[in-house]
Amino acid sequence: MIPVVLLAVVLNFVIISLAPGDPAVVMAGDQAPDSFVAALHKSYGLDDPLPVRLAIYLNRLAHGDLGYSFSYQRPVANLLAERLSATLLLVLTSELLAIAIGTWLGVIAAWQHRRLLDGAISGASLLLYCMPVFWTGLLLILLFAVQLHWLPSSGMTSLLAFDIPPWLDVARHLILPAVCLFLYTLPTYIRLTRASVLEVAREDYVTTARAIGYTEARVYLRHALRNALLPTVTVAGMSLSSLLTGALLVETVFAWPGLGRLMFEAVGTRDYPLLMGGFLFATLLVVIGNFITDLVYTCLDPRVSLT
Repeated sequence: MIPVVLLAVVLNFVIISLAPGDPAVVMAGDQAPDSFVAALHKSYGLDDPLPVRLAIYLNRLAHGDLGYSFSYQRPVANLLAERLSATLLLVLTSELLAIAIGTWLGVIAAWQHRRLLDGAISGASLLLYCMPVFWTGLLLILLFAVQLHWLPSSGMTSLLAFDIPPWLDVARHLILPAVCLFLYTLPTYIRLTRASVLEVAREDYVTTARAIGYTEARVYLRHALRNALLPTVTVAGMSLSSLLTGALLVETVFAWPGLGRLMFEAVGTRDYPLLMGGFLFATLLVVIGNFITDLVYTCLDPRVSLT
């Protein structure tokens, strides 16, 4: 895990540093004199050679210093910590719902293979898979916020919500972005679980379970599903990076104050330290997710060993 994270940190630094755009020009403005831009370069160390800047960044990172944001004028670690809770709330809510409901619908589709219910579930999952996440978010806003006035359209809290508890206010604002991200990830788990269960259902031990006299529900839920969950667990661990991508779009559409929106703003302002801190968090999330996936493997299948 450590070499992977270190390699990702170096690649992120090099790619961001070579990207077009000058953060000093963004901070100073287009009409700023060259002397002022040069002073900003020297103040933030942007005029040093790339290897020197990389060595300084790695040294600071080894001491737990993620740098100082150009645009916010605050430590990057503090900014990420403030936005982390909002993103985790959004991502974990949608992901857990997608895994539970997607797995359940996938098992039902496999159980009703080549029947009407299987066709309805498979068709609906393909339809959802083809819908861009930002377009789904706009439709949800138009329907539930603009037309029906049931839910708020943006933000995480309401300034004038004095008559309800704070957690209920956050929950009301969470519904639309969480549903949008949930619909974005749900088809993957439906299709994957359906295919895995159909493949496992052909194994000899499943045929033996039927011969013993177990009901079809018990055969699929107790015997076929456990081994069929291995690919689903793999996708759940690997999809953390794509969830951050989807969260970026969802947070932008719904003005959700999370890491995705923070990273989007950092791109516009060429805030290199903030971008590298966000990418480092995404790298750690994927690496730790894969490690947890390996641990879950050992629980689902005793034949799998970490040694």
